[in-house]
Amino acid sequence: MTFSGLEKIITSSGRRSISSSLLAYLLDAFDNGFDGIDLDLFQSNTGYVRTNITQVANYLKDKGIILIYYYRDQGDKNNRDYIEENIFGRWGKQHYKLTSDVL
Repeated sequence: MTFSGLEKIITSSGRRSISSSLLAYLLDAFDNGFDGIDLDLFQSNTGYVRTNITQVANYLKDKGIILIYYYRDQGDKNNRDYIEENIFGRWGKQHYKLTSDVL
């Protein structure tokens, strides 16, 4: 993945500011030793609307930029099980990670 290729994907997302912010948050998390971020954290820190974030996240996933995992919030962040398919229904929470191509 080149920076110019990534820029084209961000631009074509239709929501450049959300795409750029999400990638920046994910890169910062990686630099700080975390492998991803939760949708709830990203939303609370940015103020973006959840529906718009999930649309952008799905677009970035389809383009091979991020991975989306699901978990059920049960209090202990250190013992979460992240899975690729949302088997939790409306209780499923999203967690985003960068793909190895981007890293």
